[in-house]
Amino acid sequence: MHRWRRWTMAPSSWKVDIAVFLAVNTSFLVLFDAFSADRNTSGRSAPMRPGPSRLDDGRQRLMDLNGFEYVVDSGACDGPRRLTPVLVHSHVGHFERRRAIRQSYRRTELDRLGFRHVFMVGLPSSGDVAADRVTQERLVRESSRHGDVVQGNFREAYRNLTYKHAMGLTWFAARCPRSDHVVKMDDDIAVNLYKLHDVLGRADNRDLAGCVIVAKPIRDESNKWYVSRAEFAGDSYPPFLSGWLYAAKAVSVGRLLRAIEVRERYFWIDDLYVTGILAERAGLELTDLRPDFETDPGPVHCCVLKRQRCDFLAAPTGDDWTLLQRYAEQLTRCKATNSSCDLFRKSKRHHSCLDLWKKKKPLDAAAADRIGKPSIEILDWN
Repeated sequence: MHRWRRWTMAPSSWKVDIAVFLAVNTSFLVLFDAFSADRNTSGRSAPMRPGPSRLDDGRQRLMDLNGFEYVVDSGACDGPRRLTPVLVHSHVGHFERRRAIRQSYRRTELDRLGFRHVFMVGLPSSGDVAADRVTQERLVRESSRHGDVVQGNFREAYRNLTYKHAMGLTWFAARCPRSDHVVKMDDDIAVNLYKLHDVLGRADNRDLAGCVIVAKPIRDESNKWYVSRAEFAGDSYPPFLSGWLYAAKAVSVGRLLRAIEVRERYFWIDDLYVTGILAERAGLELTDLRPDFETDPGPVHCCVLKRQRCDFLAAPTGDDWTLLQRYAEQLTRCKATNSSCDLFRKSKRHHSCLDLWKKKKPLDAAAADRIGKPSIEILDWN
């Protein structure tokens, strides 16, 4: 009888012990998961940070592009630091421009300012299979070395820029859960990251900040910017930001992506579509930074040579991609020595520099590359 009692009580005690063990460990796992989510995956599953939508067969969709995938990906946002990725829209073949941008600001300076360049590219599309293979192989080596390239499986084409724009924002939403902001820029724009850092910290910033453009659709079929009424029926575009450079709050990116309609017709003017049409649909507000933008490379040229009017936020570099690096070096040097880089910005001397730059006629192609061209392509600045 005694043995039977011990045998019958042992299972009961064993069950109690197991129940206590499971309860304690379950509580531990719940707490661990909560703290881990706060530390490592905050925002990953939040609706404001959507990733690419998935089709029934598991493939991804990017706007109306079924079967989208990243050919090359980047872990630029990985790690414990909170940083602001600068998404640089670059043609896959622009190796020298990307090199100049990487060398424009030292890594220690980028870390101090909290920025990290990430280059958005498409697939080679020259039409020469052998040349495209060489370009792709070179890009893969570049990515392996620097880890800052994101490539989508769509071809590089002027009318595919909206795919690239959507890809960049989608990548940011999925890969950068700790970031409060994202910056988008083109690879031929000289940018003052010191001033950009100050802009991001301004309390009066709205959802998107950049150079606000007000324009009407061009209905002349011979014009590069021609848009048919089937593409856009209205007589005026909503205000939008120049794609040269703009900053967006992370929460606003999620609203932009959710504003894309499933069966929406593709619209090829990317900055207008994303920061105008989608932003209006999402109810986002724009902050106008137009006074901080320059419309031609002249001020960059005069800044580098004469330290004149160097405090602008962004300006095109024309054909002289070396200005990408030289402008940043000049700003960094002025910061390090605590000297002014704006000695003559309101003087006749500054205007004379600009006038000479615009009138200068290069004697050969090499000189033209050094000087850059005072021409831009933009819809309307008025």
